[in-house]
Amino acid sequence: MKKIMFGLVALIMAAGFNSCNQGGYKKLNGGMEYKIIGNGKGPKIAYGEVMKYYIVQKYKDSVLKDSRNQPPSYQPVDSMQLPKEYFQIFQQARSGDSIVIRVPVDSVFKGPMGTMPPQFRKGEFFFTLVKVVGVLKADQAQADFTQEVKKFQEQDSIRSVAQAVIDDQILKDYIAKNNIYAVKTPRGAYVEIQKQGSGAPAKDGQMLTINYTGRFLDGKAFDSNVDTTFKHAKPYELILGSTPLIKGWDDGLKMFNKGSKGRILVPSVLAYGSQGDQRGVIKPNDNLVFDIDLVDLKDVPQQTPESSLPPKDSIQQKNKVQGK
Repeated sequence: MKKIMFGLVALIMAAGFNSCNQGGYKKLNGGMEYKIIGNGKGPKIAYGEVMKYYIVQKYKDSVLKDSRNQPPSYQPVDSMQLPKEYFQIFQQARSGDSIVIRVPVDSVFKGPMGTMPPQFRKGEFFFTLVKVVGVLKADQAQADFTQEVKKFQEQDSIRSVAQAVIDDQILKDYIAKNNIYAVKTPRGAYVEIQKQGSGAPAKDGQMLTINYTGRFLDGKAFDSNVDTTFKHAKPYELILGSTPLIKGWDDGLKMFNKGSKGRILVPSVLAYGSQGDQRGVIKPNDNLVFDIDLVDLKDVPQQTPESSLPPKDSIQQKNKVQGK
């Protein structure tokens, strides 16, 4: 059902964007314009009800955000939680409606936003398409959200099985094309050791100091702690097995020892999966390559937490009672 719903939403979204540059917009103060494509049924959203929706944001032909690969979002429609303009728009919608909102690019980059970046042009618009897929009473929203997340996780787990096969073939082709000698890890990443270090491989519980650069398969870097472009050029320290990492790192780093250098080729199912990263830089189902330099590796001393020891006074009192 989820796959079918996504398909329907995609068709409706496409229809909405095809009408983005057509007429029929209503203008609000501040330059925002909107129109409601009325496919919905039932009454308009009442004050305090919760709008359940998907959203796509676009500039010209570039999609800036697309929430259709995630569970739906929820927004209470009241004037205390929404900016005035959005409250005016959303309270006119019904379940099933599509709302197209456009904002002049030059108005976005006024004030705190500063100078307009060169890729944007005055006179153009940012478009936001909101697809309203449900309207709920406030006390129904949390239960509905929980159910949607559960459905999404179940379906995503099923999809990831098929995606893992696709990812593996993509990485095998990449490895063959680039004459890479790589070993497959138990979970499904691939590791190429280009320079051997010394000592035993890394293991859970150890402190690792790493220099890294993350790349897409086309070679473009998306993150690095050695490239000053990314503004965090310093060694990255982590405790393997404790520091939250993508699964491909957890798995692949265990094939590196101190001083070794190499690459981890990470399938999307062991990286950011079907949702991509929160910044929108890594897209859904992106396979990634990480250049790794394991600078240092050391055991972390195991300390007994103070809270597990009895207070000193209680030990002295016990000794008195026992005549010690």
